[in-house]
Amino acid sequence: MMEREKVKLPRPIYNVLKAQGFSIHGIKRDKGSFFPITTLWGMATVSDKSEPSEYEALTKFLYSNSENQWLLIDALRYGYEAEPEPRWGIKAGHSYLYEPNDKSFGPDEEPFSYSSRYDADQVIVKLGFGEVVDLNKVGKADE
Repeated sequence: MMEREKVKLPRPIYNVLKAQGFSIHGIKRDKGSFFPITTLWGMATVSDKSEPSEYEALTKFLYSNSENQWLLIDALRYGYEAEPEPRWGIKAGHSYLYEPNDKSFGPDEEPFSYSSRYDADQVIVKLGFGEVVDLNKVGKADE
């Protein structure tokens, strides 16, 4: 059997599964749970959890799209990990902004990253040039 890649889940969904004891390697085996989907539905409807916003996110995730339900099934079967945190950078030509305070760009430097696209957009407005790029997708690998 070919080994499958772990499923990438949004951070709030990842946090709920970890908090409930689901292994990042697959199906929860403790507490007598042999029906992981039933357990997930139960988790999504419980309102007295310590992080209600994450449980609300799970409910929205499950109900918003049937593909999300299949994604969770695959996550429980093959393992899961959190999607990477957002990393936004500023690129001009083949160079990335690496020192935001002195506006230094360099092609061989580690790009400075913003966690908010809005913040990166504001820097572009101040600079008057450049583009905001998702460093998780392009990073330095676009060379």
